[in-house]
Amino acid sequence: MEDLKPLIELQDNDIEIRKIEKRLNEEIPLLLKEIQEGEERAELMVKQVEEKIEKNLKERRDIDLEIKSILETMGKHRAQLNTVKTNEAYKALIEEIEDDEEKKSSMEDRIIELMIEEEELQKEKKSNKEEFSKIREEFSKKKKLVLKEQKGLETRKRKLLEEREKLKEKIKPELLRLYVQIANKRNGIALSPVHDGFCSVCQIRIRPQVLEELKKGEKIIRCENCSRILYINEEKET
Repeated sequence: MEDLKPLIELQDNDIEIRKIEKRLNEEIPLLLKEIQEGEERAELMVKQVEEKIEKNLKERRDIDLEIKSILETMGKHRAQLNTVKTNEAYKALIEEIEDDEEKKSSMEDRIIELMIEEEELQKEKKSNKEEFSKIREEFSKKKKLVLKEQKGLETRKRKLLEEREKLKEKIKPELLRLYVQIANKRNGIALSPVHDGFCSVCQIRIRPQVLEELKKGEKIIRCENCSRILYINEEKET
């Protein structure tokens, strides 16, 4: 059992390193991505409203130009009323003027609609900007906490790697090779404590004879089912 103590510590060390690496390489990048995407979504809401406002203003400018063109055309038609010599020509000009008046009136109605729409869009823009400001502040706090955790985990990982090298020096080379061989095949778990006569990992009952040999602690005993190195957790058994 004494020979296995540094090996047990090594496995505990390696398990924690793997957990840290998973957090650093998978979970934290995902959290940072979610924070960034959340900010981008909130910012996009503001930009989309700004684009709608710009589109609204452009349409109003275009309509203003069209109204100006119609007014010029109407002015020309009115001037021509004094020069036409037939009733048919006079009637045709009157109809064109009336058509232009109708177009102008429709366009002016549309301008009023756009002005009302812009007023609502400006309110929406203000609301979205306030919301974006809150979200950005909230996400900024979250990001700081995540980056702080990341820094702490990196420090912890460096310490564990240093401890790992020291632990390896305490373990016999052949036992270390066996540990690495089993760990590579068994998802990083090479040792399994025995609880109540069972392998705690694969839950197979240990034969009484094997259990007795294990208690003597004279040699390395491996689980007959999962091939992991067995040991008795003295504190828990007590």
